[in-house]
Amino acid sequence: MGIYDSKLYRAMDFIMNTFLLNLIWILMCIPIITIFPATAAMFGVIRKWKKEGEIKIFASFFRFFKENVKQGIVLELIWLFIAFLFMINFNFTNQIPSNVKYVLFAVYFLVLIQFIFITLYIFPVMVQYKVTWIQTIKNSLILSIRNLPYTILLLLILSAGIAIIYFFAGTTMIIFSLIAYFIYSVVDCTFNKMTEEII
Repeated sequence: MGIYDSKLYRAMDFIMNTFLLNLIWILMCIPIITIFPATAAMFGVIRKWKKEGEIKIFASFFRFFKENVKQGIVLELIWLFIAFLFMINFNFTNQIPSNVKYVLFAVYFLVLIQFIFITLYIFPVMVQYKVTWIQTIKNSLILSIRNLPYTILLLLILSAGIAIIYFFAGTTMIIFSLIAYFIYSVVDCTFNKMTEEII
């Protein structure tokens, strides 16, 4: 067995690739407005990596970044606007003296959960299907609802990643790309299960 076939080499290659991908993603997120395009690019690299086995991290990242920059920025602005509305509505509702506010809070909670569900799927969907941003949101919604067990698993992966970052801050050098890798691996299982629902 050659060195390139060994489990140790594959493990080291995986660690190095995830580290490099994580590093370039962090650097490209610094301008803030590029967070969505950079995240889409990271998922694009992971998709290509899983499909082809070998990949040039830097060249592929910037190619996917360029492909998704327009749609990514549009979606990021929409997501920021929705988050702003959530904050305004929450503060307004909290000032309502009657018990009606608890009903409204319940409604907000359900909408927030669906918003999180869509967010979990939106980047894998962006790199899987070359469609408009409206169709991207629609497809993410369909996938999140029709594959609820997978969606819950995605929430667990994201929660575990956040917990790891909180308790072990040094893992930020690799954890984001690992989270993306596992999220895409789960969402990829749902792509094959969907047919005409996906545009």
